[in-house]
Amino acid sequence: MKKLVLAASILAASAMSAFAADMPARIAKAPVAPPVVTYDWSGIYFGGAVGGVWHETGGNFFNAPGFLWSTGNGDGSLLYGGFAGIQKQWGNWVLGIEGGYNALDNGFNSTLGGGVPGAACGYPIGTACESRLNNMWYIGGRVGYAWNRFMLYGQGGFAQADIDTQGFTLPVGPAFSFAGATHNGWYVGVGAEYAVLDYLILGIDYKHYEFDSAQHNCNLALASCVGPQDFRNVDATADAVMGRVSFKFNPWPAAPVVARY
Repeated sequence: MKKLVLAASILAASAMSAFAADMPARIAKAPVAPPVVTYDWSGIYFGGAVGGVWHETGGNFFNAPGFLWSTGNGDGSLLYGGFAGIQKQWGNWVLGIEGGYNALDNGFNSTLGGGVPGAACGYPIGTACESRLNNMWYIGGRVGYAWNRFMLYGQGGFAQADIDTQGFTLPVGPAFSFAGATHNGWYVGVGAEYAVLDYLILGIDYKHYEFDSAQHNCNLALASCVGPQDFRNVDATADAVMGRVSFKFNPWPAAPVVARY
């Protein structure tokens, strides 16, 4: 009887070993990594900016054919102002609209008079053409691509500037034929921003401005106005580089943005 029980035990153990050998090996699965939640650039923002701007003008004295008006871009001027905007993020793309106003702390840029047709400044030798960009405002679109808290963007839209022009008697004055006008135009540019905190963003911004031609006609009632032969068409370009600080809040928080890098 004992031999029978022992034989049965050996047979059962052999069967269990064979069954275990036929079972497929268990494959260990790697743990699933949680999704990476990134910064959401959606929201309303406002802030301030400061930097430098370089501008130059071109044109002609339209009552004196062949005589030109232009000024160089000088050494640059301090530019400062504020801005506000609204934007929304879809995936890595950020679309928005921004408007801003900038004032300048500057004097007049000058180009020496040549006294002949075709010279950069048609005023007589011993005088100069002078221009001053007073302020600018803009409104336009932004298209950005974000990597978590860092974003690069392009921009463009409508711009407007107030520009003054005058003649100047060298070396110390007086000025004459002062005139000014508001110029419509456009701008394009690029920039980069980094969200230091959820609500605090630092950035750097570049804009190139093109302002349309407008008439600068001095007041004939003033003794300093040379006369109608001094009336001029003037256009302008400007390039501005500014550092920015902005504060953002999101009035419509949604599901966290998931990175797709």
